[in-house]
Amino acid sequence: MKTEEIQFLSQLVSSLEDAEKNLARSYEKRDYEKFNQAKKIMLRIQKEISEIIK
Repeated sequence: MKTEEIQFLSQLVSSLEDAEKNLARSYEKRDYEKFNQAKKIMLRIQKEISEIIK
């Protein structure tokens, strides 16, 4: 795995952690629109991570 890929994965993991915090916050506030947005972001990031790891 290249250094650039490792750095990009690190950024994706950081973004995934931020999205998880937003997801939890939205759930607590019962803001279902933001909850769904955060969920979609998390799924997109997970897909990108999976593609890089392959």
